[in-house]
Amino acid sequence: MSILRTYCILGLFGLVGCSSNQFSSFQVEVFGEIPITQSVTKTISLRNTESRAVQQLLDVGFAASGNEGGHFRIEKVMVGGRVVQPHDIKVPPGSSLNVEVTYQPRDLETTRASYGNVQTGQTVRAQPLNPGEKAPTLDKTHAIHRGLIMAIYDGPTSGIVEVELRGDAVAGPNGEMALPEAGKIDCIPDGTLACFSGKFLIDIPKLLSGGPMELEMGGPIPFHLSGSQVQLHMDEFPPVLLLLKGNGPGEPLEGQPVPAVSIVISGVPAVTATGDFDGSRIELSDVGFRVRVVVGKIGRDQMGASMPSIVDFKLEMLKMTTKQPLTDGHIVMELRTKLSSKPSGNPIFDEFLGGADIIVTLDGELL
Repeated sequence: MSILRTYCILGLFGLVGCSSNQFSSFQVEVFGEIPITQSVTKTISLRNTESRAVQQLLDVGFAASGNEGGHFRIEKVMVGGRVVQPHDIKVPPGSSLNVEVTYQPRDLETTRASYGNVQTGQTVRAQPLNPGEKAPTLDKTHAIHRGLIMAIYDGPTSGIVEVELRGDAVAGPNGEMALPEAGKIDCIPDGTLACFSGKFLIDIPKLLSGGPMELEMGGPIPFHLSGSQVQLHMDEFPPVLLLLKGNGPGEPLEGQPVPAVSIVISGVPAVTATGDFDGSRIELSDVGFRVRVVVGKIGRDQMGASMPSIVDFKLEMLKMTTKQPLTDGHIVMELRTKLSSKPSGNPIFDEFLGGADIIVTLDGELL
């Protein structure tokens, strides 16, 4: 983005001046009352009312801190009925920018937010009780969830459209108060869903002298298909458990004060990786993983939301590519990244994993 464009956008908030024509607008989309374990999808349409000019957008997505709790998910961005990437978008005259959004409440915690002249999720101050007075019972049967999507326009007029998302969550049909940590991982292949099952191999050359380790996945990986477009909802990615044992000479935790470390790798809630699938190769951008670390050895049944981790951080904006194209149902995909010198902020963890190369290979069947 150029400095001029940046100034024009900042000008919308009164931070700087800009001589170009500008606009800003705010609207609310209400999703209604949805029980835990269920979801609803709506399409938000922003029409180009210009008679001749093509609208150009820099980006469409959640504002910073605009999807706390991960209750909302952008399924796809379209111009008319054509799926496009959520940046550098052109909307012809008379057409519409259509953003398909799903509301799937994850828990019954009200969103802490303050926009659109509405505040929610504010902490109630504790009040002293009179002798014999009972504390009020907190209502945990419903919650208000809010999100904020921003569409940044670059021309012919620069501006921002803010769309507030509002949903009301209630307990599930069987009394569920929250979604399972791993999200939904059942996968039945059909014309709109492809399911990967096979090996999850991870190689960390800095630590694993014996080469890649094969980790057990909690289920298949569902890829959502629409023509040549493919999506992977990261909260549907089955979690994996990496157990590092041994702090003796030449062992993974050599010199560290702990004999074992458990690392849980799962998808980032409400993040959707998008890309292309031509029938043989899957190329995905914006893959996001959540990494949690526990001192000691844990089992798969201990990887839930209440897991007491000493480290909890995200790896986002990653790319997944095809290493061996789909042939007779078999495919090999790969993801490579390099951790920063201090990826987590925990000095013990960063000492043995800071700056490490990470290579993940998915080797198996895609049906």
